[in-house]
Amino acid sequence: MEQKNINFLVLAFVFLIIGVVLIGPVASNVNDRTEKVTILNETLDISAARIPGFILSINESYPFTITNYPDDWKILDCPITDFVFRNQTQVDTIVTTDYIFFPANGTLLLMNSSAYHIGGTLQVINTTTMDYVYCADDYLNSSWGRSVLNTVPGFFALALLGISLWLFYSVFASVGIIKR
Repeated sequence: MEQKNINFLVLAFVFLIIGVVLIGPVASNVNDRTEKVTILNETLDISAARIPGFILSINESYPFTITNYPDDWKILDCPITDFVFRNQTQVDTIVTTDYIFFPANGTLLLMNSSAYHIGGTLQVINTTTMDYVYCADDYLNSSWGRSVLNTVPGFFALALLGISLWLFYSVFASVGIIKR
């Protein structure tokens, strides 16, 4: 086998190895830019909204802000979605009855309801949890841009496969395994 064919074979294997090694990180990086982040069971202590002296009462104007609240461009382009608020016993609370949530800025106002104490007792519930979906800072907010970016790993894989196949074909054709 002549030196040119050996070089082509080595180059073809190098392209295949590089492709196999890089396709995962490329796809993962694209996924990070095009997928929203889901938060499950973020805790919130609501004791600050309790009215002193009235243990079962909630200050309905006391604002809470979720950890990953939207700011900058996300206020208009990517508000919080799929918001679920639960009390300490993991019972889903009811929007407008137990709380009001403002998805554009991630602000939560509690309503004075029985969801935050157990039955008719004085046992209060101060630890709550919430689930929601938000956009990370590097999220691509253009749907067209996300669609195009999602095709990058596939075309990257096809390009590396095409180069490798062309190099293998060149070697096989020059040695006579494949007839041109």
